[in-house]
Amino acid sequence: MKSLYITLSIIFLSFTLNAQSFEDGWRYQKDNMTGTARFLGMSGAFSSLGGDLSAIGLNPAGATTFTTNRFTGTLSFYNTTNQADYFNQNMQADYTSFDDRFVGMDQIGAIWVFQSDVSDWNKIALSINYNKDAEYGNYYKVAGINEAGNSATTYFVDNANGIPLADLKLVDDYTSDYQWLGENYDYGAQQAYLGYQAYVINPVDPTDDNNTQYVANAVYNKVRHFNRITSVGDKSHIDFSIAGTYQKKLQLGFSFTAYSIDYLEHNSIEEDNYDTTSDLQYLKFQNTLRVEGSGVGIKLGAIYKIASDTKLSLAYHSPEWLEINEYMKQSIHTEMGNGDVIEINPGVENAFAPYKIITPSKFIVGASSVINKTAVISVDYTYQNMSDLHFKEKNVDADTSYFDSLNDEISATMQPVHKLNAGGEIKLDNLSLRAGGFMATSPIKDNKDLYAYKGYSAGLGYNFGSFVLDFAYWHSAGQISKNVLTLPDTAVVDEDVNKYVIGVRYNF
Repeated sequence: MKSLYITLSIIFLSFTLNAQSFEDGWRYQKDNMTGTARFLGMSGAFSSLGGDLSAIGLNPAGATTFTTNRFTGTLSFYNTTNQADYFNQNMQADYTSFDDRFVGMDQIGAIWVFQSDVSDWNKIALSINYNKDAEYGNYYKVAGINEAGNSATTYFVDNANGIPLADLKLVDDYTSDYQWLGENYDYGAQQAYLGYQAYVINPVDPTDDNNTQYVANAVYNKVRHFNRITSVGDKSHIDFSIAGTYQKKLQLGFSFTAYSIDYLEHNSIEEDNYDTTSDLQYLKFQNTLRVEGSGVGIKLGAIYKIASDTKLSLAYHSPEWLEINEYMKQSIHTEMGNGDVIEINPGVENAFAPYKIITPSKFIVGASSVINKTAVISVDYTYQNMSDLHFKEKNVDADTSYFDSLNDEISATMQPVHKLNAGGEIKLDNLSLRAGGFMATSPIKDNKDLYAYKGYSAGLGYNFGSFVLDFAYWHSAGQISKNVLTLPDTAVVDEDVNKYVIGVRYNF
């Protein structure tokens, strides 16, 4: 397989599919509810409780709530229903994680507890825990008549204008030509090449090899779009944590966190409903985006027992310093009014210059109370200012103009996100029953619904002695947006997610 490397500054001077946006930052920093079955059963309201491997990911001070060494492992599967509204036409798409794998490993980790009766620091705990942050497996379908009259053909025209016709003509073969344009021009020139070779666009003067102006090879009033987006992958982290308890009242903890991102998206855009007089009658443009990322961060936490049955907590999560690498493959299929069918698949994977995302820091405040030694209730509040989301070039010599503009736009249009989690647990001999709820506000200043979400959970556990088996069900509902290609028209998508989790805890 051939691959290309194109400098970042050149990429962002063209109208491209891969230009970074707030949606990319939101995807790679957003934490979906994942973790142990006990953690999920109480909707993740654990920052002041501790005593759970996933809770250490919220507040590392909670590691010293454990009284014994413990191993925990968690498996899950989920399904999503997406309802997309595009120019008042609704399209439903369903996804289940079984489509890609049987079950997923949400969490696995262990903790070691050391107690002392001769020091004010009466307990020290060390832990290592793998936890999934987000599941990227999903499927969207967007369909409808574009009432604004916007066509995907304009994408190819915009990228072609300014490029000499001679450089878009077939010289060797699709693979060699596509690669040459990427190496000698940019990614935008490759888009122009696909559009020209597939007869999506025409030169204004086809007899002049120096022609640099192009028009759509289509006649239309309102076109029909059908956009399918499938994705797989996840974001995960490993926490390396240490915590201590001082005089059995104050718990303090620290975590070093390593993040990993794996994302694969296939985007298929179809367009038709051109006039019968149009040369172009059908267009299908396919893009496969592959993303690999990694990063680091730290977490600090404290829990204070204000009474024998009540605790308060405070935790700080530093920004996540993420490095993102993106790769893209493309193909195009068109059908003409005269019956001709054109298929262009260069088979080349573009490798774009890596960039960085610095996510906003988080502050988490929590409170919990034990009732009659048989029940517990817990509440967490999380604050994260999304206007601080920041993109940065990895190459210090790269042109910063695109990211400077993007960061200014994020700062002007984003706002703080407020998240509330609440949960409870009651023990009936060896049986534990759990339930909870959660909600998060929108990061968008002028849209209180977009990217906001809410949900609830329930779960149970049974203690067999040193071995505990846990189950949980988690439901979330929210709203996102999807753009068709780079057109200004947006589909609003209502997401509905159901997750099922089974976990084991073993004390050793």
